[in-house]
Amino acid sequence: MPITRLADVDILDGNGKEKNADLAFVGSPGNILSSDAEPDVTVDGKGCTIIPGLIDSKLDSGPSEYALPLSASHGTTTAIDGSSSSSESQALRSTAAKDPVLPFYLASGSAIGPEKVELVSMLNYSGIQTVKTPREARRLVEAKILSHQADFIKIIVDQPGLEEDIIEAAVEETHRRGKLAVAQSCQVESYSLAVEYGFDILSPVPVDGELDPELIERIVSKGLGIIPTLCFLQKAIPVWNKSRPDYQFSYALEAVRALNDAGARICAGSSSNNWANFSLPFGKGLHNELQLLAKAGVSNEKLFKAVTSEPASLFHLADRGVIRPGRVADLVMVEGDPLKDIRFLSKIRSTWLRGIPRFDRDSFSSPK
Repeated sequence: MPITRLADVDILDGNGKEKNADLAFVGSPGNILSSDAEPDVTVDGKGCTIIPGLIDSKLDSGPSEYALPLSASHGTTTAIDGSSSSSESQALRSTAAKDPVLPFYLASGSAIGPEKVELVSMLNYSGIQTVKTPREARRLVEAKILSHQADFIKIIVDQPGLEEDIIEAAVEETHRRGKLAVAQSCQVESYSLAVEYGFDILSPVPVDGELDPELIERIVSKGLGIIPTLCFLQKAIPVWNKSRPDYQFSYALEAVRALNDAGARICAGSSSNNWANFSLPFGKGLHNELQLLAKAGVSNEKLFKAVTSEPASLFHLADRGVIRPGRVADLVMVEGDPLKDIRFLSKIRSTWLRGIPRFDRDSFSSPK
């Protein structure tokens, strides 16, 4: 495959910035090379910054055939799906694996939950697999990992819901099999339960009250990841208020502010979807999420890391999230300096997935 060199470009990742540098990479399977590699193609990067491909930590793709193409056309090179059903996830995983210019795709498949669960907890799930006992929970986790290739396990912790011994068993089995446990939790109570039972990632953030400072301290000390999905909460809470008037978006913003100020690991997830009442645009959704995280007080530097190095580290994706020789050539070239203006995502000039250039976003759109 041809070798591409980006000339006179600023290089920015979670480890720092290098100005007026050259970067070389090879096409599919697509690795970053040393800068002195002899190129077949040279791209002038003057006035631009090259950054790692964006990671969307929470996509709700469902059956949409446009979720991955639209995400890629807006700079997302890794999509992490935490709500599609197991069958939908398997189909998307197969599609992504066959097309080198679609994002790398990870998914949990159907979430694990109780037989009876509040509507609030079900609104952003294509499918829920129910369990009634700890033994059933362990067996389901095993099946999801061995038979359905789940990359991580999503468990609904919001209450009323799963009994605590079931939650504990599901998390233990998930960890025993070397996978991450992700908690669906939008309540202060369920956040506390998720921390107590050893979840690795919490999503979204509480909307029914303020987090206790001691709980925040435990979250930070344990290095837990937080995926707030503020765009989804902003859209869903007015509907939830019909049955839960105590759910308020202001609590979500305050939770992000408090967690961020304490040093929590914040990752940006768009929760983009095509559901009738809660639709959020694929691709653009991640850009919108960054704007709301900024409103909650997250700095531009942390916002940049929230879509690159932080989720790569959190989800153990060692081959991406930073720009180094040997890492995958998932790259985005933007005009200007992303650390000065988080709206840089509207100034994407080029995207490469596995070293292959992606078509321009303006040439692709989903049907109206």
